[in-house]
Formats: sequence, C-alpha cells, structure tokens
Amino acid sequence: MSTPNSILAIRLSSFGDVLMTIPAVKALKEYYPHAHLTWLVEGSVGELLTHQGFIDEVIRFPRGSIQSAMKKGNLTSATKQTKCFLKKLRGGEYDLILDFHGIIKSALFSKMVKGKKIIGFGKTLAKEKSHLFYHECVECENKRLHKMERNMLIPRHIGVDMTIPAVKLESPPDAESYIDEFFTRERVVSPIFAINPFSSKGSAFKRWEMERYAELIRRITAENIGKVIILWGPGEKGEAQRLKKMAGEEALLSCSTDVPQLLALLHRVDMYVGGDTGMMHLAALAGTPVLAIFGPTDHKVNGPYGPIHRIIRKDLTCSPCRNKNCQERRCLTGIAVDEVLREVIELYEKIKGN
Repeated sequence: MSTPNSILAIRLSSFGDVLMTIPAVKALKEYYPHAHLTWLVEGSVGELLTHQGFIDEVIRFPRGSIQSAMKKGNLTSATKQTKCFLKKLRGGEYDLILDFHGIIKSALFSKMVKGKKIIGFGKTLAKEKSHLFYHECVECENKRLHKMERNMLIPRHIGVDMTIPAVKLESPPDAESYIDEFFTRERVVSPIFAINPFSSKGSAFKRWEMERYAELIRRITAENIGKVIILWGPGEKGEAQRLKKMAGEEALLSCSTDVPQLLALLHRVDMYVGGDTGMMHLAALAGTPVLAIFGPTDHKVNGPYGPIHRIIRKDLTCSPCRNKNCQERRCLTGIAVDEVLREVIELYEKIKGN
C-alpha cells in the first residue's frame, strides 16, 4: 500500500487495554514517521497519551462527563459535549483508520470519520459484529495470544515489518516535580516497593486477599528488604488507609495522583507488586520490574509484557476462567505470602545484579 500521510488509531478503553495498544501504535509512528498520528480514546488514560512524543494528537471521547450530565438531568451540557466531540471527530480526514478495539461503538466512530480505509480485527476477536464495518479484517486464530502481540497484527497487516518496539512512557515535568516533592517530604529512599492491592470496579474477583498483602508488607519491612508504598486510586483511599493500619506504621501511603503523576511515581520505585490491573501494565511500561499475582484471568493474554517481569500463579485445571462467582478461589487462596516474598527477594536480587 502507499505511504499514509494521516492515521487514526482507535482504542477507547479500558485502562490496561489502551496501555497494551501503545507499542503497536508506536510501531506505526516509527515505520511512518511523517504520518500525522491521532488516537481516539476515552477516560483518564487520555491524559497520559497526550504526553507521548510519538502521538501527534489525542481526541478524547468525554463519556464519563456526558454520563454524569445525563444523570444530573443536565441535557444541555450532555448535548453540548456530544456535539463538540463529534465536530472534532469529523473534522479530521485520514488515509488509514485502525480500530484496535473491535466493539460496535469504536466501529461506529470509525464510520463517522472521513477515512479512505478502515481496518480492524476479524470475527474471531471482534465483538458485537463490529468486523462488518471494516474494509479489511485482520484474523487471529490464537485467542490466547498476548494482547500486545495481538495488537501488532494490525500494523503488520499494512506492511509494518517490525517486532514489538520497546516503550518507556514519559511523564511531564510538573508530574515529576510533584512526586519529587512527595519523596523528599516523606524521606523515601531506595529500595522502594510499590504495592497495589486493588482492582477496578467489578474486578474484585481478581484480588489476592488484603490480609495477605498486609502480611507481605510487614515481612518486607521487618526483614529490612525495603520501603513499601501503598498505591491507591479514585475511591480507594479509605481501604488503603485500612491496609496501612493492618500492615504497620512503617508502610507509606502514596500521595493522591492523576495518571501522569502515578507514572512519575512508578518511574522511581524499584519494583511493583500487584494483581492483574491497568496499573500493572503502567508499571511495566514505566520500565519498572513487575511481580504480578494472577488468579482467574489469563496470564498469557494479560500478563506484564517483557523479560524483566515475573508472574505468580497456580497451574489449576480450572484456570483461567474469569468466573466472578467462584466460591473457592483456589487460584488465589493457594498463593502463600512466603511464596510471594520469596519471589520479591529473588527478583530484587536479579535487578541489583543487572
């Protein structure tokens, strides 16, 4: 195909899935450096994308703000925001529109834009029959292919002959300064272990038990392995404070952060420990070694990508399953604190050795 002058990449959500699309989008820019690259996204992750040098423009669908206005009965505001978004979306014209999301909403957005060619996943991966909207479909028979590798299938379909590029996400100077001030104020020194025991709303079934995180923090502190910072996001501060109380006063509660500030914090820690979440992928793309605790979800599809990371899981016949109503949760209850602590120590020793 001819060299495109303008490309629109679509991956709206969720946080982790957007992050796992970043390497494929970076590959596009590296292969077509003169093409104007735009990303259509929704949610707080858009704040992060605006600071990445390989993305020329970010269009943000204000779904949360529109929904909030609708709930409050403010139809004027909801209508105004929708019109403003659609005007911006329709204002561009693209040689290539690449839908990495593959749902009916993303497919409809791709059709609202002036584009010469729309490419997305075929019916094996596409949902809600979104593949019917595309000019060309990219098939993937292996449903357990890691999402970063899966996303690279779309650039390769158009001739981007590359391996997955290395990515280290950038945070803006003001975010870096904010975290510098926090670390100075709290006298935080290396080694630093960031622990995130939380998961997104509706994903509590993926969590290792809070009591075990508390014991892990106590052990890391008592054995002088390093300083522990408990990470938390919107709506999680109360639970994070309870974890700190369980874990002991030596544990440090992180400051409040937006996404770029959280990235800046992750740049400064020696290791990240947590479950299958978007924050786990953010840590990996910050270049921070990750120790991921996996239960019912598929580590082959969603695990932290790269050789420096480690995954703890139980190899059970019923896993992966994504059964939110499982009462036994053997895939998580079978993971002991001693096992996780041993992996923390081994991974840290490996990091120091390098």
